Amino acid sequence: MKVQTGQIWYVISDFWTSGDDNEIQGRSAKVKIKKGEKIEIRYPYKWHFRTEDNLYCHVEESVLIKNCLLFGVKNKNSKQSLADILLNSEYTPIN
Repeated sequence: MKVQTGQIWYVISDFWTSGDDNEIQGRSAKVKIKKGEKIEIRYPYKWHFRTEDNLYCHVEESVLIKNCLLFGVKNKNSKQSLADILLNSEYTPIN
């Protein structure tokens, strides 16, 4: 499976983000992504993604593939938040 920008993934098991570029209140921090969340791949380096609550994180591809299933692909023209993309069905589901 190839990870690409615009993909939406469903988290099947909890995992920690890489942490070194994530800042919460001015501090680098690892973030725990929990089972049941959906994330959207935003940038193609170290697989930067955003969560439904618009938190930007990154993780190695192997961690992503191990802990997530491909859920869908965002419509190319959508400029909405991930929560709105999911709510308004602005994506193509993957069966």
